[in-house]
Amino acid sequence: MCGRYFFDLSSNELRSYYDHVVLNTTGKHIRVGFNEIFPTNYIVTLGLNQDSRVVPGITQWGFQGFKPGQLMINARSETVEEKKTFSKAFRETRCVIPVSGFYEWDSEKRKLLFTAGDNDVFYLGGFYRVHKTGAGFETESIIMTTKPNDSVSPIHDRMPLIIQRDHIKDWITDLDFARNYLTADMPELTRTEVAK
Repeated sequence: MCGRYFFDLSSNELRSYYDHVVLNTTGKHIRVGFNEIFPTNYIVTLGLNQDSRVVPGITQWGFQGFKPGQLMINARSETVEEKKTFSKAFRETRCVIPVSGFYEWDSEKRKLLFTAGDNDVFYLGGFYRVHKTGAGFETESIIMTTKPNDSVSPIHDRMPLIIQRDHIKDWITDLDFARNYLTADMPELTRTEVAK
């Protein structure tokens, strides 16, 4: 958890973010994901620009691990600062990932979509790093998870850390705020079975 999420381009807000980042990737041959998002996809993230404004950008979902083929896509809120791979990025380069929902599978292998009900967009707390690769540099991101609330706990023992819209800039810019937010109560979500 969280291993897949939904980015719905019929949302005006998400379409605006998507169009902004796609416009700025001209010539980079990067395909930004939408609809069902998988690890390793290039994704829309919100972070700070040089003018300290929150703007959309692109990261690749997942940190490359130390072993070939190893990919880390989530970080536990309870231990993020204890993990050498995550601690610096969490302290210095936090971001949020705008989504329409996230997917889980129940014990009967039914695919479930968790959404915020009336609001078609919510935000997952995360962080990113710039990682040196053989071809240059890659900006990689991680989604943070926390203990589940009542709407998720019957299905899974983790859920994404959801950042309230009016706390986005505080999450990104204020480390003390972010540390305190790691133990915040998560909002209740709506669960819907979807086709596989």
